[in-house]
Amino acid sequence: MRTRQTPLLAVLGLAASLAPGPWMPPAAAAPAAARPQAASQPPADEAEPLARMLKGAATGQNTGAAGVPELLRNTNRPDSVLARACRQLNDALPIDIDAETRLRRCQTVPGKHVLFQLELTNYRGPMLDLASFEVNYAAPLQRNICANRDVEILTKLGISMMFRYMTRNERGERRVGDVYISAPICATAQR
Repeated sequence: MRTRQTPLLAVLGLAASLAPGPWMPPAAAAPAAARPQAASQPPADEAEPLARMLKGAATGQNTGAAGVPELLRNTNRPDSVLARACRQLNDALPIDIDAETRLRRCQTVPGKHVLFQLELTNYRGPMLDLASFEVNYAAPLQRNICANRDVEILTKLGISMMFRYMTRNERGERRVGDVYISAPICATAQR
């Protein structure tokens, strides 16, 4: 049985403890039952199955491969099916994943690619640059994301994903780093 995704800051904290340099420990994440859900989020049974599956892939919740039948029925036009699912998911966003991370946007790129934009909402660690994020944090996040059964199934169906982490302050948004997910990446990450 696979477990729910660990909050990003917990993974960052683990990776930072292995890397040189100062690190401030993240605040403990609230248990899933105690976290408030976004007010605009529709009940899970109202979303189309593939939109629910993409949400599960982005938030670390298994849906039992809810969207597979829809993908298999539409093998000649998977990009349009994925685009529609992202639009449906975007209607329910933003969604708080945990105390530190919020799913802000889903978008597709032709070729069965899905981009999830995530915002670090309570990040209190040292300022991260793209290079240090890629070197120190991408691999632990890949292992964590690939452990989700829905992600495993989506990648086996040829869908790749990118999780783009952003921060926001009074001066605007800043990209912290990207985590790439595909079948070969997950095969390597799970070793």
